[in-house]
Amino acid sequence: MNVSRVKSILATAGLAALGAVAIATFINTKTVVKAQAPNPVGAWFGIARPCPTDPTTDSPDHAAFCQTICGTCPGIPGALPPEVPMMPTLLGDGTVVADDAGEIGRYHTTAHGKWQTNTDSSVLQLAGKQRFEATFFWLQSFAPTSDPGSLGDVIGKLGGTCCFGGGARPRFVTFFDPTDPDRMQGFIQPYLFPFVDPKTGLVLVNPPTNAYNGNHIPLSSVDPLVTLPPCTPANGCLGTYHFVIRRIKPQ
Repeated sequence: MNVSRVKSILATAGLAALGAVAIATFINTKTVVKAQAPNPVGAWFGIARPCPTDPTTDSPDHAAFCQTICGTCPGIPGALPPEVPMMPTLLGDGTVVADDAGEIGRYHTTAHGKWQTNTDSSVLQLAGKQRFEATFFWLQSFAPTSDPGSLGDVIGKLGGTCCFGGGARPRFVTFFDPTDPDRMQGFIQPYLFPFVDPKTGLVLVNPPTNAYNGNHIPLSSVDPLVTLPPCTPANGCLGTYHFVIRRIKPQ
């Protein structure tokens, strides 16, 4: 066979093989991109306001939402600010971080926690939406104040001078609509955990032992990592907020 003819056949075969690889790579790439479904992972911004709603400033839809969540929505009187702008971020590994405007008036740290899907029919589910819920935890300052009945007031009366008073751990629930993936509605219920002795500024801990549950673990009565009970003032729940948050997107 002619040498030139052989070279031509080999070159054609090589180009065909490269073309096949390129096409396969393109198809696989397109398939991966197409397989990605809308999800709540990302950074969000929104405003939370207390339940029950104020009929002069909120809509009937939000009032009905609050009624469904918590009925008369019991809370500690005067404990909830009239609104809390917030920025929660849900990460793909199931962790969550959150900041809110409450950090400015009375300092607390960024919150850290976990989120997950909840399809349990015994809790509130909304038709056509996926329920995602989280708890997260922040360290809270409770400087002595003159606010009647506040934890800061209690600390001041006990002679406490420490600014670190414990922490707060909210229950955070969102409802995600895959057809409207850049907005979510939901509710948040913050619980106070005053696990610091106001006189010493030290954490109230278990007696010292040689076990892991010794004096590096807060007392069970004030442990912020327990399973959160129903939201009632007796359980340390300040009340219930409802919110709408929007996805923070690249410009």
